Amino acid sequence: MRVLLLSLLSLSVLICSCDMTAVRQEADEHLKNGEYEAAAAAYDRVIKIEPEDKYALYNRALANEKLEEFDKAYDDYNVLIRIRFNSRKATLGRARCSFELENFEGVVFDTNTILGVEPENLEARSLRGRAYVKLGYNNNAIEDLGKYLNERPDDVQALISRGAAWTRAGNGVVGIRDFDKALKIDPNLPVAHFNKAAIYLFYENYDEAIDNFDLAIENKPDYVEAYTRRGMAKLNSSFHSLASACADLKKAHEMDDELATANLNAYCK
Repeated sequence: MRVLLLSLLSLSVLICSCDMTAVRQEADEHLKNGEYEAAAAAYDRVIKIEPEDKYALYNRALANEKLEEFDKAYDDYNVLIRIRFNSRKATLGRARCSFELENFEGVVFDTNTILGVEPENLEARSLRGRAYVKLGYNNNAIEDLGKYLNERPDDVQALISRGAAWTRAGNGVVGIRDFDKALKIDPNLPVAHFNKAAIYLFYENYDEAIDNFDLAIENKPDYVEAYTRRGMAKLNSSFHSLASACADLKKAHEMDDELATANLNAYCK
C-alpha cells in the first residue's frame, strides 16, 4: 500500500510537470504574438505551481511591463534579483519599472549598478539621464544623455529630456535646440512644442510662446497646461484680447487646473 501511494504521488508529479510544460509553451506563444494579457495569465498558472520558475517570472515581468502593470513587473524582477537569475537584465527591468512608478532614486541606484560593470549599456545610460532630470540633477542628466545621444541621435525622448535639463540649468537657448531636433524627427510632438513655448514665455517673448502653445494644443487638444500658459501669454500680449486669454483660462479651469483658476479669478472677473 505504501509503495502504491508513493507511485501515485510520483505519477501526479509527472502529470503536473507535463501539464506545466504545455502551459509554458502556451504562455511563450502568447508572449511571442504580443498577446500580453493571455501570456501573463498563463505564466500565473506556472508560477502558482512553481513559485521560483525563473523563465516564467522573467517573461511574466516582460508581459506585465507591456500591459503597464509596472508594480507587478517590479515585484517579479525583485524575485529574480533575489535568486540571482539573469540579474543584470532583471535589474534593468526593475529600473524601467521604477521610472514608470516615479521612484527615480531607485532608477539611479539600479542603473549605477549596471553601468558600474557595463558602462556601454545605452538603455541604462538613458534611464539614468532621464531620472536625473526628474530629480533636478541637471548637469548629470546632460552628461548621461549627451553620451547616449552620441550613439542614438534620433531618440526624441532623450532629446526632450536633455532639452529640459539644459533649460532647468539656465540655458533655454540650448534647450530649444534639442526640442527643435526632436521636432525635425517628429513634427507632431506636443511636449516639444510646449517646452519651447514655456521658454519663450519665461523670456517674455509672448507671441512666440503663443504660436508654440497653439502647436502643442493642435497636436494634443486636451493639453490643459498649454491652455493655461497660452492664456497667461495672451494676458501679456498686445495682439490678443482679454476675452481670448480668459477663454483659455476658463477651459483649463474646467479641467481642474489650479493655476488657471487663480489667473481666471485674478484677471477675468
